Amino acid sequence: MRRIRVAHAIVLLLTGPAAIAAEPADAPARAVDPRVEAALSAAKLAYIVDEGDFRLTYNVDGGRTQLVWVASGTAKLDQLEIRDVWSVASRGKGEPPPEIAALLLRENARMILGAWQVNQNAEEYLVVFSAPVSATADPDTLQEVIEVVMLSADRIEQQLTGKDEF
Repeated sequence: MRRIRVAHAIVLLLTGPAAIAAEPADAPARAVDPRVEAALSAAKLAYIVDEGDFRLTYNVDGGRTQLVWVASGTAKLDQLEIRDVWSVASRGKGEPPPEIAALLLRENARMILGAWQVNQNAEEYLVVFSAPVSATADPDTLQEVIEVVMLSADRIEQQLTGKDEF
C-alpha cells in the first residue's frame, strides 16, 4: 500500500497541477491516520492533507523551502507497522543520467535512515528520499525522521539543480 500512496503523490508531482484540477469536485476525501494528526499537532508542525497524506512545508536555511509528505497508509510485517516519510529532490525528462544514479547509490551507502530512489513514468523521473517510521511513532521521533528526510532532500536538490523547486 505504501508504494501506491507514494506513487500517487509522485504521479501528481509528475503530471502537475492539471491532475489535481481534473479530479471531480465531489471526489471523496481519503481518510487520514489520526495517529499522524496527533503526533504532528503535538510536535506543533503545520501541515495540510494532500490526497490523504500529510504535506509539510519546511523553511530551510538561506530562504529555501522543502516539501515533505508523511503517509497516512501503513505497511505491516508481522507486528511491525510502518509508514513512509518522503521528499522530492529533483525531476528530469526521460531516464535519469548515469551520474545521478551513481551519486544516489553513493549517498545510500552513507545514509543511516532512509534511502534514495528514482520513481519514473514514461516521460519523467523523480529523485525521492524516503524513510520508514513506526506507525505509532511519538511526536519527537516523527519530527526527527521528517527533518532527516527534509534536510537530505534539500541538500541533494541544491547539489543536483541549484534550484528550490520542492
